[in-house]
Amino acid sequence: MTGLPGITTGNLADRRPPRCPPFVEVNSVDDLVPYVESVARRPYGGIGLHVGWDVQKGDRILVRTDSWYDPMCVEAVVKTLEKFGCHVTVDHEDRGVPPRLEGHEEVEIFLKLTREISLEWMDEWRELEKSGKYDKLLWGFGGPVLSDSKLKVQRLPFMSKEMLATPANTIPFEVLRAIDEWSWRKFSQARRIRVTDPEGTDITYSNPDAYFNAQRTEFHEDLIDLWAPSNKSLWRTYLPGHVPAKAIFPTALDDAEGVIAGTMNHIGPYPRITMSVERGMITEIKDGGLFGDKLRALKEETDSVQYPGFPAPGLMHLWEVAVGTNPKVHRIRENFLTGWNCGLFERMRSGVIHLGFGTVISTDLERQAAAEGKQVGHWHVHLYFPTVRMEMADGSEELLIEDGHHKALDDDRVRAIAAKYGDPDVLLSEDWVPAVPGLNMDGDYFRDYASDPTDWTLTELHVCRKWHNLFMKMVSPGGNAGAAACH
Repeated sequence: MTGLPGITTGNLADRRPPRCPPFVEVNSVDDLVPYVESVARRPYGGIGLHVGWDVQKGDRILVRTDSWYDPMCVEAVVKTLEKFGCHVTVDHEDRGVPPRLEGHEEVEIFLKLTREISLEWMDEWRELEKSGKYDKLLWGFGGPVLSDSKLKVQRLPFMSKEMLATPANTIPFEVLRAIDEWSWRKFSQARRIRVTDPEGTDITYSNPDAYFNAQRTEFHEDLIDLWAPSNKSLWRTYLPGHVPAKAIFPTALDDAEGVIAGTMNHIGPYPRITMSVERGMITEIKDGGLFGDKLRALKEETDSVQYPGFPAPGLMHLWEVAVGTNPKVHRIRENFLTGWNCGLFERMRSGVIHLGFGTVISTDLERQAAAEGKQVGHWHVHLYFPTVRMEMADGSEELLIEDGHHKALDDDRVRAIAAKYGDPDVLLSEDWVPAVPGLNMDGDYFRDYASDPTDWTLTELHVCRKWHNLFMKMVSPGGNAGAAACH
């Protein structure tokens, strides 16, 4: 196994061998209904990424879909809501045939999507609230929503059958909440944090008192008043399923330093990119194929632009170090990179980190920048095997994540909550770990993977879906360890 220069992977193949759940064949709408029913019964999770609708009889619900959704998923949602006694309206947009996407297209997609969310969706939601026509909206696949409104906005991230027919949507909400709360407590009490990953990321930053209230239980009110005065509840702590490991508001106190490296964003893979970070800013971007080329051009275009609230000119502020917390999330195999069947879903798996740099999504200051005609958006690097070390107030060190394994899953209290619903070893096991040559399986990282991760990833997913048991034997140490771990 070939490691990266200066990076020691150790026995990562033994500690984090590849695994994936068996592919679930869906033959009818009725096969999907139990998953929708689970989501419908969950407590309202509108301000985060754990999908929960808290459906009540008589709810007036607007379902916003488009032609990139699998019609069978939409039919299952409508059928379930009507079964619960809701009044359902479907607003369907024809966006054409879902395109085949590539990772570098995240740049254009997020420039367009950010402006759409900040200047169109949020205003439209407020107008719908004023109209009084609906109690709930099911709309979109991620990002912030209105948190302080009577109208409840929740996500509809079921673009494909595989995205819906997964234990990620049936794991008890109390278990997910316990993982989130554990993660927030650890982060908010940490004084200094270091994030490393075998693909090359190594960044360190402080977590000072000025970011928090006196008890360090919430972000400081002054920061919320500055960044999101019209949507305060959303920003006080964490987004469920999307817990910060870094303060989300860029300030002059940001001392993040180091290197970011990776091969995946919210859309898809790209050749390995490396970015230097100084005082919370991306200062240099190397490699990355077309993704790197586009980011370098955008950086050059915006380096001298002063954005509202930012402590210094430039767009490329690192503000997002977000931790996924659902152990049952996995990479989509069927039609991966077609439409929204992309890297968006997998970022929610427990222990996966996505790093984001640019404007702070859907804040009042981002909306202001968009209204001023400035380029707005943020872009990502995913980390699948990160280790997050935290220096606490007493000088001790604690781990939030180790080699991509979320340490909340080992916590006695979290496990006791999971035991109320079944075997905690099953409920809290991470169902998916990607196979990366040179990191957690045989191969040369640069030759076999990082130079063209799209080719490897699509091949891996095809084999995993069609020949699941054989795939697990091929990628596992000793030929069968991963197959035993997979369930």
